[in-house]
Amino acid sequence: MTTTPILKTLANGVRLLAIPLPHLQSASVGVFLRVGSRDETPASNGISHVLEHMAFKGTATRSVQAINMDAERLGADVNAFTSKDTTGYFMSGLGRHVGPFLEMTADIVLNSTFPEAELQRELEVIRQEAIEYAEDPQESSSDLLDRALWGDHPMGMPVIGTVENIERFTRQDLLAHVKAHYVAGNTVVAAAGQLDPEAFFAQAGRLFAGMSAAPHGRSRSAPQPPAHVAGAMGRRFSQVSQVFLNLAYPVVPPADDAMAAPRWRLAASLAAMLFGGGMSAPLTDTVRERLGLAYTAESMSEQGDAWFNFVVHAITTPDKLDALVDATGRLLREHAQRIDPVHLERARNQLVVSRVRSAERTYATMERAVEELFARGTVTPADDAIAMLDSITADEVRAVFDRMLAQPPALAITGKGATAASARRLALSLAAASRA
Repeated sequence: MTTTPILKTLANGVRLLAIPLPHLQSASVGVFLRVGSRDETPASNGISHVLEHMAFKGTATRSVQAINMDAERLGADVNAFTSKDTTGYFMSGLGRHVGPFLEMTADIVLNSTFPEAELQRELEVIRQEAIEYAEDPQESSSDLLDRALWGDHPMGMPVIGTVENIERFTRQDLLAHVKAHYVAGNTVVAAAGQLDPEAFFAQAGRLFAGMSAAPHGRSRSAPQPPAHVAGAMGRRFSQVSQVFLNLAYPVVPPADDAMAAPRWRLAASLAAMLFGGGMSAPLTDTVRERLGLAYTAESMSEQGDAWFNFVVHAITTPDKLDALVDATGRLLREHAQRIDPVHLERARNQLVVSRVRSAERTYATMERAVEELFARGTVTPADDAIAMLDSITADEVRAVFDRMLAQPPALAITGKGATAASARRLALSLAAASRA
């Protein structure tokens, strides 16, 4: 059972999104801002993530301890995230507590004070987190892939930032970031689950009506898709015996389709699921079961408001890396030529089940809707998305592979023996195998 999302916009530009799910007893409430590491510079890289942490460290009326206790007294789960293009703050719990959840989340976003003592402690915590990521070959491979995809564009920078930046951020830096980006035009206030939409809209209107429309009277232009650099990067980790491989192709819409149209995104998601989303998928079956080249080999889609990537991730040993890349390239080429109807049925049903299960979870429903709102300006109800998935043809999925392989891949490797030179050689080998 699903219901149609309800969208309203305040006079200052804040969008309010309610998704009533009356068959549930739970609900989630969130405030999502269209700002992330994409909006940073090399000197400010990481500040969005630091700000997300610091927002919970005290407001004008609540200490960090009060923030935690007020939410947990209601049994709520409280969390936040920062990505390339979005920062989100959210609470989940019982539907009857939607009002308190909204009030507390608004307080965190609108009234945080960023106490200096808390800032110094939290910067040390985040610095340790950044060091941990840098010393993890799998995390490093993902970060290198971003750099290989987008080069010096802000999208190529790590969300967590650099240790050097983290160590020198000040309270004034946070306040300046809030003033520039925590503005009405970037903001969606959302709720999903058991809720009264009109009560939610009325309360959100009162809380967010005074939010600044834009810094210094400027309006924010729509983000543009970042240019694809198609680089190849490697980093040696001498303490491990394996190699972590990540490769990606940007997926672009058909020439006669709009960038924001939902159908091509669903077709691209279907392509990724078909290729390497499960033990019976061609990539996993070939690489692991038939050739014994890797224990882990999978593909997935990664997307944001103005970008969409088809990503393959695998872990292997150095002696099997060349064969793994060659097999992956040949499989990609085969799928640009023909889609197996049995695998299409499998992938379609896997995505439908994923959509149905997401629609039964309040936070997942809310997050997906906000992602669509940022990407397209509208939200597709779950039933409509499932119907669209059912109608996507094998030729549409094949065309995703065909358009994808018309571009060179981005590739990153980390681990034993990984170097930039070997990454470049593998990228050339992958391109050759996928176009032969």
